[in-house]
Amino acid sequence: MKLNRLLVFAFLLSVGTSSALAQESIRLQFEVVKNGSTVATPEVSVISDSAGSIEVEGVGKFAFTPASRGSDAVAITFDISSGGKQFQPRLVIGRKQPGSLSWTSETGESFKLKVSWVR
Repeated sequence: MKLNRLLVFAFLLSVGTSSALAQESIRLQFEVVKNGSTVATPEVSVISDSAGSIEVEGVGKFAFTPASRGSDAVAITFDISSGGKQFQPRLVIGRKQPGSLSWTSETGESFKLKVSWVR
């Protein structure tokens, strides 16, 4: 009888742990650069596999969905509307390895979006 209770407890513990990991919050630091000048540095926390977004006046809207890839990587899918363009890039970043995206608008302005995973 005690073995059955132990197995049930171990199962509940593993299910609870899996659920907690699935709900992990991911904090991202963005740096938005327009024509070589930083125009915004928002920091956003989002639950893994949930959508978030930021909008920067004069630059555009950045919707994103981060997904945890273990303890040392995050894959981020973007939906970006900026400079008369819309595109859906994907980045994989690490705790010590930030990522960035660059593009040019239809009018020749240059943009860069830098992303870091913050603890």
